[in-house]
Amino acid sequence: MKKWCPKTVFIYASGALAGYALLELLIYLIFPFWKVKSGDLALCVLVLTFACACLTGKKQFLMRSFCTAVLLMSPAFIGLLAKQPLPLPMQYRTIAFSLIISGAFFLLQSLLPLGKIRRIVSIFFYAIVFLVFLLPWGYFFASHSLLNATAVLAVFQTNPAEAKSYLLDFMPWQAWGVMAVLLSAYVFILRQWQPSLVCLRDSLKNRWGFMLVVFCILLTGYSLYRTRDNFYKHLAWESQRGLQAYRDFTLYRNARAAALKDNLAGISSGRDGVYILVIGESQNKMHMSAYGYDKETTPWLDQMKNDTHTVFFTDARSCHTHTVPVLSYALTAKNQYDQRDLAKSTTLIEAAKAAGYETVWLSNQVRYGAWDTPTSAIASEADEQEWLNTHVGETTETAVYDGALADHLAQIKPTDKMLIVIHLMGNHGSYADRYPKDFAVEQGATAEYDNSILYNDYVVQHLYDTAKQMPNFQGMVYFADHADDVDRNIGHDASRFTQDMTRIPFYMIFSDEYMSRNPGVLHELREHAQVRFTNDLIYNTMLAVMGIMVPDDYEDKNDLTSPDYDSDKARFRTLHGQKELD
Repeated sequence: MKKWCPKTVFIYASGALAGYALLELLIYLIFPFWKVKSGDLALCVLVLTFACACLTGKKQFLMRSFCTAVLLMSPAFIGLLAKQPLPLPMQYRTIAFSLIISGAFFLLQSLLPLGKIRRIVSIFFYAIVFLVFLLPWGYFFASHSLLNATAVLAVFQTNPAEAKSYLLDFMPWQAWGVMAVLLSAYVFILRQWQPSLVCLRDSLKNRWGFMLVVFCILLTGYSLYRTRDNFYKHLAWESQRGLQAYRDFTLYRNARAAALKDNLAGISSGRDGVYILVIGESQNKMHMSAYGYDKETTPWLDQMKNDTHTVFFTDARSCHTHTVPVLSYALTAKNQYDQRDLAKSTTLIEAAKAAGYETVWLSNQVRYGAWDTPTSAIASEADEQEWLNTHVGETTETAVYDGALADHLAQIKPTDKMLIVIHLMGNHGSYADRYPKDFAVEQGATAEYDNSILYNDYVVQHLYDTAKQMPNFQGMVYFADHADDVDRNIGHDASRFTQDMTRIPFYMIFSDEYMSRNPGVLHELREHAQVRFTNDLIYNTMLAVMGIMVPDDYEDKNDLTSPDYDSDKARFRTLHGQKELD
């Protein structure tokens, strides 16, 4: 068996240096604008050569190393398939990074003692590689998109059961078969290609051997540094920024409350009465008969939209296609059209409490941990909270249907000034889980979703009927967080964004007392019933309906009750400003 030696390394290194010079020349000729001063890919070839020289089974090593690197290069291939190619420099560095990691592992492996430690490290490494390969490909099969920070954040804001529900709804069975075949092939290749590794620990006693191994380690470190701006680093960095913003939001909660308390004199006391804000989930207005859908899915709203007590908005859109990004803007002073820091933005609950309102949060959503999302942080500020879903983050299966919220609403003891926020499970997938069997009446490809819309209409009707029996009831505002693109069967994944994911219902119903006392507010709302609106402006509009003025936050151009509301369609965006609305 041929042993590793410094001479072998020099032979391979010489060939790699020649390849380095040639590759540098090719890169310069093909991409003269690139300004690559050092060949990242050539450096990785050097590293692989050194690692290869440390092995006796050269052919097996090359095959195994190449296959491992190809798995890690998946984002570059997926980007092309999804028609979302990575920028050329990032593609280049992602490929180089994959090769370097693969070669570096074999160098590390040869430095480890023979036996259990080496086997454990190998199993761990190959498992991580396959997981890194599986996640972007699995996401591509489910969404036909490249894995992105928005999807990663959505994972942090969900739970295993919701993720399972998503995969079952949107990942075809053929994809599961492909994944099983790939896993089997991966295990087979690992078992077939097992190069005979030489332990370099003894060779380190040789001066030349020690110097070359040290040089190889330094070269690996430098190569990793040069290829640091790759897909994986970019994905991790963007995801970390998003998570940190959400954590900061919670951390600043006490500071915001203290600031509001100090400036209480500057906040108007608002109008007396009980105000209710209902938040729907994943509801597409294009599947609501009140908005022109050809099936009768909203019989109650069909009648109510023409009632004199109702203001029915026809062009409302969502500011994002995921619940947490939507509600982190809709329920705070932050919106797409200002430069305000989300972490320091006042919440709707905080403003209402500072103005002297009793606040209540009713929800049939899963209650996440207090550290998890801004939504739970906002909810935790309410004076009274009631979560009907008792699974506490373990599942999306509801203990009761949304209709039970009306019963709990009836048990609330209203005060002279009260804000009640009701968060529905609504039309969240899996759609068939959102309604009792009595509502399974529609037929067709989107029957389950249409049935959930029908039941949602029934729920909101009962919420309104319960609310208007409350003493001093003033009004109910309803909006959905975002929509699902049901017709294309792609849910609401932002990475495969469509305009239909933003088409949401939005309406308000007021009492006779409120209408008689606030004719100016009703006039402006009706004037703006057919203009563009995104739901990150709910904060401004809801406070205005309640008569609460927070001087540092108020923006008349974003308030539907103001004659100065800016309805210019060109200014409206979604995905937190990244996408235009049609």
